[in-house]
Amino acid sequence: MSLNIPTPIRVTARSNPFAVQRTDAIPFDFGESRFDDIESFYRHAKECNFRGAIRGRHGRGKTTLLCSLNSFLYDQNIDCELIFLPRNRELQTQVIETVIRRGNDGAIILVDGIERLPLLVRQRLISRSKSFRGFIATTHFIGRLRTLIQCRTSQQTLKSVLKSLDLDQPGIVAAAMPLIAKNRGNLRSVLRELYDQFADGKIR
Repeated sequence: MSLNIPTPIRVTARSNPFAVQRTDAIPFDFGESRFDDIESFYRHAKECNFRGAIRGRHGRGKTTLLCSLNSFLYDQNIDCELIFLPRNRELQTQVIETVIRRGNDGAIILVDGIERLPLLVRQRLISRSKSFRGFIATTHFIGRLRTLIQCRTSQQTLKSVLKSLDLDQPGIVAAAMPLIAKNRGNLRSVLRELYDQFADGKIR
């Protein structure tokens, strides 16, 4: 005798609601910070002479916030340069040259992933940046830059993300909530796991 157990229907990458092109478009959630929105964070950064760090562990939204700040500065007609530091040491030298050149030209420099640089190189760049109009970097740890904001996530952050994706149905929320603790607050890993679960037909 055979049991008729239904096989989960797999979802194509294009139709998966947790696809990267959708999740990457989610704005930074300020719910776990003392700021209301990107404008209030901009005012704080301006008071600090656009110098400091956006700090937090992996998957807390640091890059998302940095990109949002870059767009806000651009809309204000403020000269800025968003730099993504590569992990490859050979490529870093060329990128650092761009940082210094644009900084000396008067642009506010926004650097993603400054902890990827070797310690001495990072310290020299931060010291060099004192002559720039502004220098804001994302980082995982406390360093020589003042912390402008500490990025955190929570179950409420995840609920806000699901709502922004129009995926705050009870079944999906129930499946998603335990993943915050499982992934130690790494929202990017949570969304990746939800992508896999949806692709395998485990949640709808």
